[in-house]
Amino acid sequence: MAVVDDLAPGMDSSPPSEDYGRQPPQDLAAEQSVLGGMLLSKDAIADVLERLRPGDFYRPAHQNVYDAILDLYGRGEPADAVTVAAELDRRRLLRRIGGAPYLHTLISTVPTAANAGTTRASPRVARPAGRGRNPGGAVRLCRRRRRGCGRGGDRAQAEIYDVADRRLSEDFVALEDLLQPTMDEIDAIASSGGLARGVATGFTELDEVTNGLHPGQMVIVAARPGVGKSTLGLDFMRSCSIRHRMASVIFSLEMSKSEIVMRLLSAEAKIKLSDMRSGRMSDDDWTRLARRMSEISEAPLFIDDSPNLTMMEIRAKARRLRQKANLKLIVVDYLQLMTSGKKYESRQVEVSEFSRHLKLLAKELEVPVVAISQLNRGPEQRTDKKPMLADLRESGCLTASTRILRADTGAEVAFGELMRSGERPMVWSLDERLRMVARPMINVFPSGRKEVFRLRLASGREVEATGSHPFMKFEGWTPLAQLKVGDRIAAPRRVPEPIDTQRMPESELISLARMIGDGSCLKNQPIRYEPVDEANLAAVTVSAAHSDRAAIRDDYLAARVPSLRPARQRLPRGRCTPIAAWLAGLGLFTKRSHEKCVPEAVFRAPNDQVALFLRHLWSAGGSVRWDPTNGQGRVYYGSTSRRLIDDVAQLLLRVGIFSWITHAPKLGGHDSWRLHIHGAKDQVRFLRHVGVHGAEAVAAQEMLRQLKGPVRNPNLDSAPKKVWAQVRNRLSAKQMMDIQLHEPTMWKHSPSRSRPHRAEARIEDRAIHELARGDAYWDTVVEITSIGDQHVFDGTVSGTHNFVANGISLHNSLEQDADVVILLHRPDAFDRDDPRGGEADFILAKHRNGPTKTVTVAHQLHLSRFANMAR
Repeated sequence: MAVVDDLAPGMDSSPPSEDYGRQPPQDLAAEQSVLGGMLLSKDAIADVLERLRPGDFYRPAHQNVYDAILDLYGRGEPADAVTVAAELDRRRLLRRIGGAPYLHTLISTVPTAANAGTTRASPRVARPAGRGRNPGGAVRLCRRRRRGCGRGGDRAQAEIYDVADRRLSEDFVALEDLLQPTMDEIDAIASSGGLARGVATGFTELDEVTNGLHPGQMVIVAARPGVGKSTLGLDFMRSCSIRHRMASVIFSLEMSKSEIVMRLLSAEAKIKLSDMRSGRMSDDDWTRLARRMSEISEAPLFIDDSPNLTMMEIRAKARRLRQKANLKLIVVDYLQLMTSGKKYESRQVEVSEFSRHLKLLAKELEVPVVAISQLNRGPEQRTDKKPMLADLRESGCLTASTRILRADTGAEVAFGELMRSGERPMVWSLDERLRMVARPMINVFPSGRKEVFRLRLASGREVEATGSHPFMKFEGWTPLAQLKVGDRIAAPRRVPEPIDTQRMPESELISLARMIGDGSCLKNQPIRYEPVDEANLAAVTVSAAHSDRAAIRDDYLAARVPSLRPARQRLPRGRCTPIAAWLAGLGLFTKRSHEKCVPEAVFRAPNDQVALFLRHLWSAGGSVRWDPTNGQGRVYYGSTSRRLIDDVAQLLLRVGIFSWITHAPKLGGHDSWRLHIHGAKDQVRFLRHVGVHGAEAVAAQEMLRQLKGPVRNPNLDSAPKKVWAQVRNRLSAKQMMDIQLHEPTMWKHSPSRSRPHRAEARIEDRAIHELARGDAYWDTVVEITSIGDQHVFDGTVSGTHNFVANGISLHNSLEQDADVVILLHRPDAFDRDDPRGGEADFILAKHRNGPTKTVTVAHQLHLSRFANMAR
């Protein structure tokens, strides 16, 4: 690429001095006005983010403030002076920008918030950045790297193209403007007889199904090692560049340039690759090679074998080729070898980000991107060795009964229910700071039938998953198959209020808690409530009166408990009472004790009503007492319904309390479960924020009094022991000595959360900070048991790529971005005597815009190619 300067007559054409560009174009007043307006108005943020990027701001402090505002806005949190100051403080940048007072200075410089948006300030920031500062930076970048300017040039050109893109980028388009181009495309397809309109793959049957590889598509080609993934990618490129003279490029992180060229020559001239490598080519081979050389040399085919390619480098190089050679196809070989240069909590998350960015690259450049990927060992464990779509995902799969925690309603929903309904809700997810955030679940899909394991934690939480499903350890995401008893994995310690909270009438909330705890609502029987004490009976009587129903105790000997009836009215025979209809609407009518659960309406309620519900539920089926023998408090809730126990555990997380579940088997009846609240801190929180109603309230006050003094406190809420290694390294690096943090015996035990918090204050380590303040509770694995093969499912969460299921943090699928997935199967790769030797299957396992199919071809890997089968 050449950069031309148009000089006015008489101007000096000598190279500029090294001082050139030291004072780039800028408008600090405009920058302050933009940021101040954004801090004043959410509407201003929405307006500005379409126009500016962090790099458009001249002052680094302004870049940091802008980035913090966008981060808060993207998470759905308010972005004002207080929250932005807190976010910058978390990033250790607050002092660098001038402290919280500078944010108020920004606000004071703005007459109105509108100045940040479509009025005067925003263009004044964009113009200096776009037309002067960024290209100047690119030139300086090139000049600094004279001796090794390849990479610097790429970055410089990326910056220049980035500026050009802003002038060419389009906003949304009206439907009427899109109809005619779409009709023209349909007409062109029809006039061509339905032949491939995209990039032809070279395989007739595959092109008939896909109509070629289309612009904007991301295509994944996946197989086990040695089956022919790279060969198929090169076949696509040969068809594109040699047969149809369209430009293509391969970014190879596995093979060198010479190896790729040898494979292309072998495939085109039909010469054995082994003969080419060993120098045993015959005269006939040389003749065929010479005959093909001229056509091959004219092909617009480009190769890049740079090691450790990052996504940004691939993007910059591909954009340059798009400008230079009208690029039509990109091949990346292969996905798992790419690096980002950034720190991710796991390799799964990093590969998932690559997948998403390759899809965005395909859409941006309007070319198909073929990403070659390696499958896991799933095919080798099957009798027929055939790969499945689930083998592509490093995340594993879960059973249909696995319950996902929704962020919109606060309730849980099973995978099976999501498959049937087609609903894609917002779910709770852990972000990179280990904080609970709401993210959309954009896909749910079946993954076949696989061996499933039941994983049980010390807290009693259980989940059923395949061996490849990752769980979060302190070191990163780890597949279940690599976990062992004693490992610590993440579960949420608290859950925020749902996005769509809806208050319930308090009278209904109290009646509902009482009916779940001590009520009976079976068909053809009176709807009864069995109180433990008169105070609870009074609460039900009062709440029933507010809901146009009455708690009535009949005047005969057998009427030991009251029954709920409609107040002041009689219903015709056979007509359902309003009380029964109310309970039926909540899903509780006819439910026996072991079938009860908490209705979704309670999960939707705000936290203060959740506490009220728990208060009355606990007085019906729970216990609060002080144990003087052991000097500890006992707080638990019991039920024969495991679902109810799990629901109560979820509700307790809403008020910041982590609970423990124990199982008590019973011969000849239903098993029972108890939910315990351990530790003085959580018990005090329960007594102060939830409490109990009725006779138990006296015991609760006594227990609260006892907990104010010194008590035994089990160290349950602790961090993984491996955190000490990070603390020691940081202390050594800073040459710090602290008696509290250097006790030899201390390193042998898991630290309480307070110790990493004190350590973080000294060593200023972000990971330790997030561990000490995050929303993750590090639970202990106590059992992993195989429960046989089952139908399994998986889902995809945008951004964070994880969700909460059965009260445990789990990873999601990595296949979500692909438009087409081709799984490569070669029977004789596993059995040389297979009767289908010489054949290969292209299993079109996913096709977003058409049918799936298995295409059979001939493999000629000795010639580095696949070929169409005779039809």
